[in-house]
Amino acid sequence: MSNWNVMLVDHDRLFSAALGTLISSGPFRICQHAANAHDAHAALEQGADPDLIVMALQEGSAEELASLKRLRATSGARIAVLADAMADRSLSLALKAGADAYLNKGMSSESLLRSLHLVMLGEVVYPTHVASLLIATANERPQQPRVAPTPSNELSKREVQILRCLLAGQSNKAIARNLHITESTVKMHFKNVMRKINAQNRTQAAVWAIQNGLSPLLSA
Repeated sequence: MSNWNVMLVDHDRLFSAALGTLISSGPFRICQHAANAHDAHAALEQGADPDLIVMALQEGSAEELASLKRLRATSGARIAVLADAMADRSLSLALKAGADAYLNKGMSSESLLRSLHLVMLGEVVYPTHVASLLIATANERPQQPRVAPTPSNELSKREVQILRCLLAGQSNKAIARNLHITESTVKMHFKNVMRKINAQNRTQAAVWAIQNGLSPLLSA
């Protein structure tokens, strides 16, 4: 089993210590503690190289989420956000900032470890209702004119289906089963989609899909 280095970002030392003890019981090793995103940035600049950053959101403020975006730009680590509640706005902003997971602090220890393990395997972990939340958030914003994609960037019908399955929270295996194709074909389509929409991960692809009017596809 792989072992991953983890940086914890949380001002609550007691919670951070308990979380560190919990995480260390799995395939994770706590390599760094930071009280806030600023300290996390400083640690990264000094050479810290975590595989995973677990950041506890305090209020889900715009400033706090901007710090998350800077972390995303600074480090190639996977990023998991821990929140006190599944707040619609902070969930949407966290996804747009590039978080690979949005998790509830109140979830069970087994669920947390399983979710973090999935994140490190390349999955994006978020509440199943994230698609509808993002749609609602998008609908609240004034509509902006969209620039039509150039022919070379147009998505195929299958690529659109792949994105819609992603919005439904399906794994590559589930998408393959849903669309009656192989898992390797799903991965190939994802690679093409990421290139066409200039997305770096599944989270950014999901946000792009919502912003461009796609809806979840539960069954083909």
